[in-house]
Amino acid sequence: MAGIRMTGLASGLDTQSLVGELSKAYQKKVDNSKKAQTKAEWKKDAWSALNTKLTDFYKGVLSTFKTTGTYKAKSVSGTFSGVKITAGNNAVNGNHKVKVIGTASAQMWTGKQINKGTVTATSYTAAEGSAKLSELTDSDGNNILNSLNGAEFKISKDGVESTVNLDIAGNLSGDSTVEDLTSYINSQLSGTGLTASYDNGKLKFTNDNSEEVKISAANTQAKAFGVTDGDGLTIAGHEEGSDAVSASGSSFAYVETKTAGASVSGSTRVSDLMGANWTGSTTLTVNGETVTIDQNTTLDSLAKAMAGTGINASYDSNQGRFYLSSTNTGVGNSFDVTGDANVVAALGLDLADGDPGKIAASSASIEYNGVTYTSDTNNFSINGLTFDVTEKGETIQFTVGNDVDGIYNKVKDFLKQYNSLLKEMNTLYNAASSRGYEPLTSDEKDEMSEDEVKEWEKKIKDSLLRRDDRLSAYTTNFRTIMNKSIEVNGTRYSLSSFGINTGDWNERGLLHLDGDADDTSTSGNEDKLKAAIAANPEAVTKTLAGLGNELYNYLMKAQAKTTTSSSQTFYDDVTLDADIKTKKDDVKKMQQKMQDEEDKYYKQFSAMESAMAKLQSQQTYLSGLFGGMS
Repeated sequence: MAGIRMTGLASGLDTQSLVGELSKAYQKKVDNSKKAQTKAEWKKDAWSALNTKLTDFYKGVLSTFKTTGTYKAKSVSGTFSGVKITAGNNAVNGNHKVKVIGTASAQMWTGKQINKGTVTATSYTAAEGSAKLSELTDSDGNNILNSLNGAEFKISKDGVESTVNLDIAGNLSGDSTVEDLTSYINSQLSGTGLTASYDNGKLKFTNDNSEEVKISAANTQAKAFGVTDGDGLTIAGHEEGSDAVSASGSSFAYVETKTAGASVSGSTRVSDLMGANWTGSTTLTVNGETVTIDQNTTLDSLAKAMAGTGINASYDSNQGRFYLSSTNTGVGNSFDVTGDANVVAALGLDLADGDPGKIAASSASIEYNGVTYTSDTNNFSINGLTFDVTEKGETIQFTVGNDVDGIYNKVKDFLKQYNSLLKEMNTLYNAASSRGYEPLTSDEKDEMSEDEVKEWEKKIKDSLLRRDDRLSAYTTNFRTIMNKSIEVNGTRYSLSSFGINTGDWNERGLLHLDGDADDTSTSGNEDKLKAAIAANPEAVTKTLAGLGNELYNYLMKAQAKTTTSSSQTFYDDVTLDADIKTKKDDVKKMQQKMQDEEDKYYKQFSAMESAMAKLQSQQTYLSGLFGGMS
């Protein structure tokens, strides 16, 4: 970057303007390099836009046009009620009959209204260390003393298992506290390297061993001690000199509190609804899977657990009912809810067949051409036909035949987009020359109106692909392929055999369809295509699909021959990018040369300024000297 230039102080010359004039030749080279870069970028933009249209054509209507199934499409005619009928390509032409006997529905249960008033709600909070054992329950609601009797720990350390027996009944009573229980456990753990402590409803065990220790208890005491979490409570060992490692089991000591008059809601426990019938825990079998109900199961959490079995389940607090339904229709997706009769009744799910809240699942059934079919859904696929049923009804007669209009419209759509693409490529290739037009500099744009600038740039952009070799290959091959003929059963057919012909020579290969109401030049001609689709579908299929395949394969190979940065690119974007980079480098080089040239001139003017300043200083001195002698 050039430094600050102080010029013209001695000479009074406009050095900056003089340097600018002297450097004009280099500025011109910089501008020309920038224009070349802009033109290269515009050319890539032009190819990119055309590439998008080629890709859309290739993947869209051409892919459809080349597929034989396009010309085998079938249509269904008749008057339908309660059923939608769709014909696949392999459906059998002719007359058919269908009758909807019944539709498929999901199983739905609306539970009976359960207690919507109040209950005596039970809540459980972690016991304090001073709480008496006689006042405490375990997580199942059982008194802790009953749960602890006969308890034993199994301690596994370094592959060796030892047993610690706890004689709770012989050493503790109902008046003993949780702290007493903890002290007693520690007396029995003496020598094991383990120490027990109690905190907020949990027993915490600290391991003073270097080896990992695992504690488990018999199932009877597992929840009572809270030491069994899955397969037991594992406590890691610790290195010498480091702090001992502790681990807590699940909560085991609860204080039970009962609140009379609590409103029933989704957070109400199932056990509160059961009252004296509560057994501590139970299970339901829902949709063939087990759902566990324990002391803490609420109506909302039960609904969530039932939904986890693969059905829809919810509890509505406002209505006081459970709502269950199968997730899919059909008898094969039925479900049931079984278990403790008292629990099922308390939940309002003791529904008998015939109850208004118990709607059984049903499968759909139809009679097609005299044969009955059933399905768990309202959809049937039979003999190339699809039946979507909505309600039962009388026998319906319908006819399956070639979809003449559908096939015709797909061909017409192909021709429309083919013509649009070919016309654009013809226009780009045969564009008028833009000789004498180059991208504008900022100064040049300032001298023109906005419309003039747009018109100027359009002239250049329209001509960027003029006489492009690759574009010429595309237009030539499009026309050549679509003018070919194909032999079918000893006879040669071309597009013209079906009323598809090129127009005037100056259209350069655009295709017109005889009898097309949207084409004023051929709308009055005989419609050969529709007649051929109905009378000679094989010739239509093999000819049109054959030409479509040849054009498709040509474009596929054209991509493979192109140096590209990605697939489905129909132009050499790598070479264009390299050309743009080269021109950007040229701009930088010319800008550097121009700066070097300016620096050279500024250096020369600076030397001149220094000499003039020195001369002026001498003149001033002499003038002063002679002036003093007068």
